[in-house]
Amino acid sequence: MKIIILSSLILLISCKTENKKPEFKEDYSLSKQEMLQDFEMFESIYEKANAGLYKYRSKSEIDSVFRKNKAEIKDHVSYREFYNILWNVIDYTGSCHNELTYPDSLDNHLSKQKIFFPIPLKYLENKIYTNLDYKNIPTGSEIISINNMSADQFLTSLGKYVSTDGFNKTGKNIKIETDWLPFYIYLAMGKQNQFEIEYKTINSDIIKKSSIISVPYKDFYANYNKRHSKEFEHTISKDYAYKLLDSINTGLLEVHTFGMGGPDTDGHKKYAVFLDSVFTTLKTKKVKNLIVDVRGNGGGNDPNDILLYSYLAQREFRENKTAFTIFQDIPFPKYYIDDDIDELPGELKEEHSIYKHGKYYQNESFNKIWKPNTNAFQGTIILLIDPYVASAGSLFASLVKSDENTIVIGEETLGGYYGHTGHIPVTYKLPNSKLKLSFSIVDIEQDVKELSDEKFGDGIRPDFKVVQSHKDFMSNKDTQMNFAMERIKKL
Repeated sequence: MKIIILSSLILLISCKTENKKPEFKEDYSLSKQEMLQDFEMFESIYEKANAGLYKYRSKSEIDSVFRKNKAEIKDHVSYREFYNILWNVIDYTGSCHNELTYPDSLDNHLSKQKIFFPIPLKYLENKIYTNLDYKNIPTGSEIISINNMSADQFLTSLGKYVSTDGFNKTGKNIKIETDWLPFYIYLAMGKQNQFEIEYKTINSDIIKKSSIISVPYKDFYANYNKRHSKEFEHTISKDYAYKLLDSINTGLLEVHTFGMGGPDTDGHKKYAVFLDSVFTTLKTKKVKNLIVDVRGNGGGNDPNDILLYSYLAQREFRENKTAFTIFQDIPFPKYYIDDDIDELPGELKEEHSIYKHGKYYQNESFNKIWKPNTNAFQGTIILLIDPYVASAGSLFASLVKSDENTIVIGEETLGGYYGHTGHIPVTYKLPNSKLKLSFSIVDIEQDVKELSDEKFGDGIRPDFKVVQSHKDFMSNKDTQMNFAMERIKKL
């Protein structure tokens, strides 16, 4: 039943609305009463269905942020401003599976307007750089300000639209590199006809200024597909792969997604055969070191994460120590829009059948004890991580880091070390705004050791923090992989 997917806020895509009456007109607005009704429904849904609502904040803190943002609903609040009022609460609760998305018809309408930022960006070492030659601004230029907003303010303003597990910040900053960037800017700034940019070119301290005209989303997306870093990104974008680095007697196993399908799918079966072949080879050839590269792994399907860990584990383990929901029958079914509305209650009553203290805990028959595979790797593991790692990706990374034979290199993950709220995603549509509210409903405590460098609310933190340098960005070199290989030579 488990589906773990790292979701995004919204895709600016076309929607087939021909022969349909649009749900929204261009200057669509809601009355104060309609917004209050939606806000109250949102609050009720979160309280009755979201098991992770109080995971990182106390009930009094969560109640306070609900009250504070509800008070912001006044006459003449725009649709975008109302979205932001809701999102302030959602982001505060802290889960990488949280989403709030515009209706397709409004999204489609907005995507065609010339209101979006045109330049793909790159985040490096707390600075923002251009990721494309655009007009008179060369690739690799440092952004000083956009529309009088400093680079730091810009990052903070946009980072709020990326929900992360706990208190993590790296995952918020990194998402400006993605094709979600223009919509984040729209949510933060509103419609813009042009952007005034202050920037510095490479090896220059002179601040230059440029005014660039806004574009429709498709123009940004065309630019994004021509971004400078695409060459490097494509080298680490395969689903999974293996090769032997003969010069340092080290295996390189790349697994950049766990979305191969569930246990009965052909995709999972093919992946299982692949893993068996890899680890049989590692054992036969007596390979001493193994680089496991899960950068970019935002999650996927059970049991792909746990199966891989069984080839790395030095202990018996479970997928989680505990897992609970706070309902069995779907609250507010009138507003629930997923197609599992008939099946989900029965599945929850079967799997989450142990009721304690207002929570429905997972039956142990759904959380089996795993043993290390007979071909489990016995040498030194180098785990490569980055801020995109989340959900099943971060669950896997937390298990690996918890073992003593692992060296973790890279940047803190977006997903949590000690746990997350995941497994089963649900979606509601608010009655007046038609905003789609999505979140996952199973609160999970991961089967990991308590570590001194991991606080509750952290992502998986590296033993060696290594970020791509600006120089390596410009030459499309893999700073983290190169560091890992040099580290292995010193073992």
